[in-house]
Amino acid sequence: MPALRIRPVLLVALLVVSGSVAAVPSPRNRPSDTAPPVRVFVGETLDVSAVELTGGGTIGTGSVELVGVAGDADGTVETIADPTDADLGGFETGTYRVSTDGDDGVEFAVAEPRVTKVVVRNQNGANVTNAWEPDGESLTVTAEYNFAEADRLDLTVEDSDGVDVTREVASGDRITTSGGSVQLDLSDQQEGTFRITLEGSDLDRASRTVTVRTGPRRTATPLPSPTTPAGTPTPSPTPTDVGTESPTETPTPTEQPTETGASPGTPTEAAGTEQPTETPTPTATETSGPGFGPLAAVLAVVALAGYALRRRSR
Repeated sequence: MPALRIRPVLLVALLVVSGSVAAVPSPRNRPSDTAPPVRVFVGETLDVSAVELTGGGTIGTGSVELVGVAGDADGTVETIADPTDADLGGFETGTYRVSTDGDDGVEFAVAEPRVTKVVVRNQNGANVTNAWEPDGESLTVTAEYNFAEADRLDLTVEDSDGVDVTREVASGDRITTSGGSVQLDLSDQQEGTFRITLEGSDLDRASRTVTVRTGPRRTATPLPSPTTPAGTPTPSPTPTDVGTESPTETPTPTEQPTETGASPGTPTEAAGTEQPTETPTPTATETSGPGFGPLAAVLAVVALAGYALRRRSR
């Protein structure tokens, strides 16, 4: 019997301890685990004086020099003037050792804080992240991030006009464990696109934004689709105009004879006897040429004969 009473107590104690480690309702002031290497995040400001040195002892409150040994930090040197208020804002990610420790052991591992995933699901469990949800009722926002031991996530919801409606639509404004969720109800809000942003309360460089659009599906993009059919009949007048122009061009062949017949002189002659007029003209020229040739030859012979007789008579 005593064993049965102790087991539930131990189970509750384990849940409380694990919950206190995983859940951080506000930014931490110092690392909960001081055994090296201590994981810290770029942008944190915290007390690292109790961090244990690999060579023995703790960092203490005096100025300390850190040397990067791996990652982007490799070869870099950083100085923490006051370990009780160490600002890690400008640190490169990677591992560091304390230069005065007397060994090459690593005391710090500096990581980039990230919101790795944000998913919005409707009441049926369908993923509506960056998508359409008709009424926006009973939505669940779930977030995962890599700095749960250092800071929480703060939630902000903005409507289509950029107005913060978080208190009106959300069951809470923060997530304190990676994989935690909040509930949203957008059904009483004006239809539109809502921006849901989750970021660290102190580590605000870690941020992620998704959207959900509410209202009828036809408000998305169907507006251009009626315009497309309306524009299709527009080309139909074009073939009609082309057909009207083609009969107008048909009389054009009658104008060509008018131009060729303009040389004889009158339009009447051009329209009536255009081709016969041209045919006799070259014929007359050809017949007159050969007829004049023999006559001229005979006259020349007679003239020469007369001239010869006159010479003999002298």
